[in-house]
Amino acid sequence: MAQFIDQVEIEIQSGDGGNGSINWRREKYEPMGGPAGGNGGRGGNVYIEATADLNTLIDFRFKTKFEAEPGHKGGIKNRHGKAGQDVVIRVPVGTQVRDTDLDKVIADLTTPGQRVLVAEGGMGGRGNTELASSTRRAPHFCEPGQPGVHRHLELTLKLLADVGIIGLPNAGKSTLLAALTRAKPKIADYPFSTLEPNLGVAKSEGGDGFVLADIPGLIEGASQGIGLGHKFLRHIERTRVLVHMVDATGEDLPGALKTIDQELSLYSRDLSGLPQILALNKTDLLPQDEQEKLRGQVIAYLQGKPPQNNALETELSPENRVFLISAYSRVGLAPLSARIGEIVERMKEIEQAEEAKAPRVRYVDERAYDHGDSSFTVSRKDGLFFVEGDRAARLVAVTDMKDPDSLFSLFQRLRAMGVIDELLKNGVVPGSEVIIGGFNFTYGEGMG
Repeated sequence: MAQFIDQVEIEIQSGDGGNGSINWRREKYEPMGGPAGGNGGRGGNVYIEATADLNTLIDFRFKTKFEAEPGHKGGIKNRHGKAGQDVVIRVPVGTQVRDTDLDKVIADLTTPGQRVLVAEGGMGGRGNTELASSTRRAPHFCEPGQPGVHRHLELTLKLLADVGIIGLPNAGKSTLLAALTRAKPKIADYPFSTLEPNLGVAKSEGGDGFVLADIPGLIEGASQGIGLGHKFLRHIERTRVLVHMVDATGEDLPGALKTIDQELSLYSRDLSGLPQILALNKTDLLPQDEQEKLRGQVIAYLQGKPPQNNALETELSPENRVFLISAYSRVGLAPLSARIGEIVERMKEIEQAEEAKAPRVRYVDERAYDHGDSSFTVSRKDGLFFVEGDRAARLVAVTDMKDPDSLFSLFQRLRAMGVIDELLKNGVVPGSEVIIGGFNFTYGEGMG
């Protein structure tokens, strides 16, 4: 079985747009014709796509950087440059994508084939053909392509299960999963025997069945990172129902219930509000009167808590939520499974009604991101002024420094970007030397 990896960080880079080109028509009877420089190609995009073929993020332990191909430069005879090849990063269904720099969730991939654009490629620059106008018929300059987007992302896999089985270590969660489904989790008689979530599918009469996830045991302080279970609390955030298992042979039954409920509440308010069924396990080891006494204690504990879900008030009444079972001997499992299936179906109906009213947005539109292609800094050292920034440097790189029109266009664009104003704020005067992209310019009267 592959190692279960549920959280990784990756670095992505979309492709830069290709530069436009400066070319001229050179035909048999028109050796010095008009402009014929093509546009640069679009840089490659970076997508993340959910697939049912994967169930772990382990591949990203060995490859963490993904870079799309840049667009190609525009060519002669108005030929546009080729677009850069896109990159599609495949992840398991249930993966959530967060931009760590913005601290924002940008995608929640919950269905196979769902794809989101996480880094848009830079647009290609225009060639001198498209830059020609009625007043400038033969431009000796072109546009640089826009830079791509660089981003740091955190991928978090959250299991897509209808039911999460929770409880203290050794409560019998893995045994219950094996009894209700065909799953074969590793089971041992020692604390923290479950080191990763296990999944199984249970059949349901009159329904589609439901998926259960056995979550590693929680202990007091789990929400703050103590023990092993805290690593997997995220996996029950998407479940519809929680089955809270308690060892009926333990010394402090109400205390065990309170410990888990408190950790759920501390970790997430949404978790503590999920419908919860109580399964008192190993009751076959106790006499009948002791079983009923424990059941009464649990019902009293539940009666002291606020209702969990008004829409399921009847199904989730304290009397209807407590089940006496033995996962090992398979005693009492039929009514428990039936109640789980019933609540899962009801939760599906509620979710469908809510989605019909207000469909959930599963990711943030890529256009909400600032590509930052016009960012720059101006610094002064030893009487020289340095302009640093990708956009400014690329503008300089595609400018014909010997052509007055090209230089005029360059400084117009630098002014539109705010470079000239920033230079003036830093004390530039006519005659000052300005360095942009490795080129030296003398600041003149016409540049301000």
